[in-house]
Amino acid sequence: MTTVQDSPASRTPAPNPLQQLLAAAEARHQLLTAHWELTYRCNERCTHCYLDVLPANRADPGELTTDEGLRLLDELHELGALNLTLSGGEPLLRRDFFPLAERARTLGFVLRIFTNGLLITPALADRLAALHPYAVEVSIYGADAATHDAITRRPGSFARTTGALNLLAARRVRTVLKVPLMHENIRQFWQIRQLAADLGARFRFDLTLIPKLSGDPAPLRHRLTYADLLWFYRQTLTPGHSGGRALAPGCRTCNIGVSALVIDPHGAVYPCLETRRCAGNIRAASLRTIWEQAAVWGEVRSLTIDALPVCNTCTLRALCARCHGLAGLEHGDMRQPATATCVQTLAKRQALLEQGVAPAELPLTPHLAALLPQSGAAAAPAAAAAPAAPAAPAPYPVLIPLAPMP
Repeated sequence: MTTVQDSPASRTPAPNPLQQLLAAAEARHQLLTAHWELTYRCNERCTHCYLDVLPANRADPGELTTDEGLRLLDELHELGALNLTLSGGEPLLRRDFFPLAERARTLGFVLRIFTNGLLITPALADRLAALHPYAVEVSIYGADAATHDAITRRPGSFARTTGALNLLAARRVRTVLKVPLMHENIRQFWQIRQLAADLGARFRFDLTLIPKLSGDPAPLRHRLTYADLLWFYRQTLTPGHSGGRALAPGCRTCNIGVSALVIDPHGAVYPCLETRRCAGNIRAASLRTIWEQAAVWGEVRSLTIDALPVCNTCTLRALCARCHGLAGLEHGDMRQPATATCVQTLAKRQALLEQGVAPAELPLTPHLAALLPQSGAAAAPAAAAAPAAPAAPAPYPVLIPLAPMP
């Protein structure tokens, strides 16, 4: 996404080397980041999951073999990719996880690992630490066992997941506690943030749940309501904070298709986790051919603000965390607005109005006004004062190495 600075050019800081690298990569369509879903098998059954996961003990004969995975890593390296995320399902269920991860580190990738932590024992934590990953990101769904275990549908999972975070912290592995916020856990936001601090982990959250990739809308039953979102923004938008961004003509609201891709367990390549428009399969073509020739990259890179007929005219577009993939999942058309982000924007607007922003500064366009009755704006209660928040962790750096990894 490109942002416009309000200050004169003479006061705008010169781009740093990292920004220059990213800009050059975007201009060349240079691959920098890959996300590889190693498996769709999982040992949890989360109520909100967008994947139709397989049981942990069920074989998936369609998964890439070890040899295919090693070849994929070599191809990513040859294309110049720097950052690699290994996820699932639960990636540690693959018996060849460590040979693959070790190969990735030998090739110099900055490695992130997504896991639920259930399989992490002291011995396995030692092996993870030996990889020197950039971060191990662990999902937590509540501040207590009752909430977390109800969402994972795995009794005892909260204790095992928090135990895994302690094992990793003891080995000085950088960890991230991440939580998808939903109706069942939103009122525990501050307690979950405190839990992350207590466990020595960085903290990340996501406000958006998406339908299953199969089209099943079941996860949306857990999506934050307007009242939930208003409660959240009333507490987290600080006075004087607009929460907005300036969008210049021709800019992208998302860098989809510019320098990143996703590979699923069966070798299919996609622009991102939410945008399942297949660019090809590494079993049928080389990754270089897919990256350089597939038509889908041009399609998604063309999604500038000017190409979005509704969003381009929206008076609240600067407040919106628009997602092309979510719009595609909701409507089958990535150029349309996504209802979920529209409702988020309405709640943010209301919180800003309560902070003293004049309504004339945040007028509603017709498509947003039509959502107000179903969003429950009139019924949303005032929020209680937020509890004292823990000290904010250090900013989570961009995953681009500027020095050799250990």
